[in-house]
Amino acid sequence: MLPKPAIVYTLLLMLSVSAVADSTYPVFNGEKALAHIKTQVAFGPRTPDNSEGKQATLDFIRQTLKPLSSKITVQPFTVQGLNGKNLWATFINPKATGTTNRIMLGAHWDTRPISEQDPDHSKQALPTPGANDGGSGVAVLLELARLFSIKKPEVTVDLIFFDLEDMGNIKNLPFALGAQVFVDQNPFYRPSKGVIVDMVCDKNLRIPQERYSKQQAPKLIKEIWSIAESQNAMGFYKQQGTYIHDDHLPFLKAGIPVVDLIHYPFPDYWHTSRDTIENCDAGSLEQVGNVLSAFVYN
Repeated sequence: MLPKPAIVYTLLLMLSVSAVADSTYPVFNGEKALAHIKTQVAFGPRTPDNSEGKQATLDFIRQTLKPLSSKITVQPFTVQGLNGKNLWATFINPKATGTTNRIMLGAHWDTRPISEQDPDHSKQALPTPGANDGGSGVAVLLELARLFSIKKPEVTVDLIFFDLEDMGNIKNLPFALGAQVFVDQNPFYRPSKGVIVDMVCDKNLRIPQERYSKQQAPKLIKEIWSIAESQNAMGFYKQQGTYIHDDHLPFLKAGIPVVDLIHYPFPDYWHTSRDTIENCDAGSLEQVGNVLSAFVYN
């Protein structure tokens, strides 16, 4: 028998799923998203020094999106002596013109080349598997792509997969290298608003309101948390988080309201060899996916 808190949580989750199922748009499938994480992890580390794993992952993302999206572009770049590739998939609504009808959803697809937070010192030089940190954001976007192909949103939607996000604090490199290059290389691209999805599959999901996001995109924070509240998405905490350097910052600096959905405090397997699929949960992915689906369709 479930303890009382678990019973309450289960009932709320059932009501949330029911409300989403009764909506006029397709329902996000957490199991499908979880399978996307498993596929990525199976390719191995998506690090600059593992070209085979990176290429396999890039091919997987591109092949998944090709039959679903209106347009796909891969943008190679070199920064700080590192080679990277950003992937940009667009779901065009011809009736949606101008930046006021364009939404960006982004995630980083690379993984960290070291596990410096691992309590086992012998494993700190190993790359992280990147199930949550890297894999989960990609998985959410790929499952959303399936929904957008079933029912076209009223707005144009861009799914952007950033490379070289997780090189921060390695040899004095900053985080979000790929996102910064993307903003610099595409000065014409100015969507009305956007969301970065990072580390969202933890079994005990906890997404507070990241502080840069709350300070510089308060209306967008209010909009997303209002949706989460209406869906009883219990992983979204209406509390102020900390400042996090992630792929949203280059957009905020460019004056584009973009918020960061990220688990905090970071789980104990963050930047360790234990960032594996065992820590991921389809229900958590579904919470985030349903909120973003409503965000786009409504």
